[in-house]
Amino acid sequence: MFVVLLQYTAPESDIDGQLVDHYEWVTQHYDAGDFIAAGHRHPRSGGVIIARAMSRGRLDAILATDPFALHKLARYEVIEFTALRTIPELAKYADPLSTAAHK
Repeated sequence: MFVVLLQYTAPESDIDGQLVDHYEWVTQHYDAGDFIAAGHRHPRSGGVIIARAMSRGRLDAILATDPFALHKLARYEVIEFTALRTIPELAKYADPLSTAAHK
């Protein structure tokens, strides 16, 4: 799984100008099952995305299509981790190798 930290690198007015497109992009990846949770950081300096287990290359390709990335409005820190334990509702998003090891 991944935690993606977005840090805004542009003025708030530029961010606001791309919010609708960014929200549509996030929704597209919720619908595809790529993202588990997402939201704003507090204070409003960026955002956080929790993504399901996938290849790092696939995640990088997804992030490259974010309107914030396309317009160079944010930088991304990707933290990969192996979810060894989850609540039952999140088990389907964890790394399948980790899940199999605990059966």
